[in-house]
Amino acid sequence: MERKTTVTYKGKEREAIEVDFKIIREDWNEYHLDDGTRIRLKPVASLVIRIPNEFDNDGNPVYLVKSSNVMSVSAAPTLRKGADKKQEVH
Repeated sequence: MERKTTVTYKGKEREAIEVDFKIIREDWNEYHLDDGTRIRLKPVASLVIRIPNEFDNDGNPVYLVKSSNVMSVSAAPTLRKGADKKQEVH
């Protein structure tokens, strides 16, 4: 069922439509830092909105997505609270 809403797009208030969705896959992006830490990030969408009669350069409808980033940090042992700083290697 479509739910109408309003959003600000390109500096103007616009009518928009909330689009229901189902999650197919939410993968983690993983980054290994030079200090030995591993950071994992995963964007999680909570709301998808389509702006009628607006299209990108490829002709696709314009969607706005409200999301949050979930982050997991696995720090190198030498960076953890209470680590012996004398043993830290650079």
